[in-house]
Amino acid sequence: MRGNSAWNRLNLNSNVDFTLTLEDAGLQFRRMLFEDILPLWSTVGIDRMRGGFCESISQEGRIPTSARRVRVTARQIYSFCEAARLGWNKTAAAACLRHGYRFLLNYSAPDGLLFHGLSDDDSLVDQDHHLYDQAFLLFAYAHSFAHLQDEDYRRRALLALASLRERLGHDAGGFKDHTAAPYPLRSNPHMHLLEAALAWMELDANPTWRMLADEIVALFKSRFYDPDHGVVREYFHDDWSVIDEDGRSRIEPGHNFEWAWLLIRWSQATGGKIGDRAERMITFAEQHGVDPVRRVAVNEVWSDGLIADGKARLWPQTERLKAWLALAEVRDGQERWLAEQNALEACRALFAYLDVDARGTWHDVMLEDGSFNAGPAPASSLYHIICALGELMRYLERQTVTGALNRYSDKAEVPSQMPAGIIMGML
Repeated sequence: MRGNSAWNRLNLNSNVDFTLTLEDAGLQFRRMLFEDILPLWSTVGIDRMRGGFCESISQEGRIPTSARRVRVTARQIYSFCEAARLGWNKTAAAACLRHGYRFLLNYSAPDGLLFHGLSDDDSLVDQDHHLYDQAFLLFAYAHSFAHLQDEDYRRRALLALASLRERLGHDAGGFKDHTAAPYPLRSNPHMHLLEAALAWMELDANPTWRMLADEIVALFKSRFYDPDHGVVREYFHDDWSVIDEDGRSRIEPGHNFEWAWLLIRWSQATGGKIGDRAERMITFAEQHGVDPVRRVAVNEVWSDGLIADGKARLWPQTERLKAWLALAEVRDGQERWLAEQNALEACRALFAYLDVDARGTWHDVMLEDGSFNAGPAPASSLYHIICALGELMRYLERQTVTGALNRYSDKAEVPSQMPAGIIMGML
């Protein structure tokens, strides 16, 4: 994976002065995806003996024998569908998603809901139905339908949604977390349900998807969002009252970035109003959740801004990129330029996780000293990586069409250089 690109000479403590653009980032990440990542995960990453896709790949290119989460296959199905949209071989993508689809059918209940976990001998160890898993099932069905136009995916998605409302629907709105252990309630699975609903809204005129999206956004506004701190909260009691610890809540910067991205998308798709919530979540996550030395989004902070977990997984870096791109798209002039600079810094951070000797794999956890934790590359990260790349490519395409890129080609018009991680004055 180490080549001649300037990206390959980048490290998070580099003082080298060179200029990179979002276009450079898009080209480099697309090359890595097509030349390194997809060839590995579409071959070694397919479990042809057990079905579905593997849970991880080691740095030596082996599949560790382990228990598996069924939803990982749903996420991989999406990943290969999105790869095809980005230009990867559509026939190969179709073969991968059909392989995954057979696995999902084998581990779905008659009412369409997905089971959760398998032991290393593929027996069901958790026959519970998790809300988080069903969100990715609906998401995989949407992208499979878009890729193959097979009505079975739409039929099964509607069946699963109806079962989800019956089995996990909450009287006060939203959904319980598990069928066996419904509490505490969580905002995160609802975020992915919103993502699935938005995917279906682009494909299907059935109003049930818009109703689902609007319901989740309404719950976000009334329960998930903390207007005092401008953050999304994670855990709730059975009546949707927030669970805190000594008066403060654990906040995940990655989820604040991700919610902001989805709320902007929902607003663009529906015309619905989100106020300044997306901007405030991005600002809080950037100010308090990005380490000033490593320039990466950390795992957890407290609602008062103090660090709760300074390690930094790969996936928050992808959500940081998506959030700043979404904000750039709805801003103009210098504000857009500043948002793009933050998106570019997120690209630099993400590349550090992908800069490994084992081509097509990645680091998952950066430690507080800037080193990476040893271990296999989790398959679940591919969903985050390819979604971020897809958003970057879509942003570049739209800005090229509108002529919004290279707005500062005249050096005299370039705003003064700002410190890394500049924050726009949005409050």
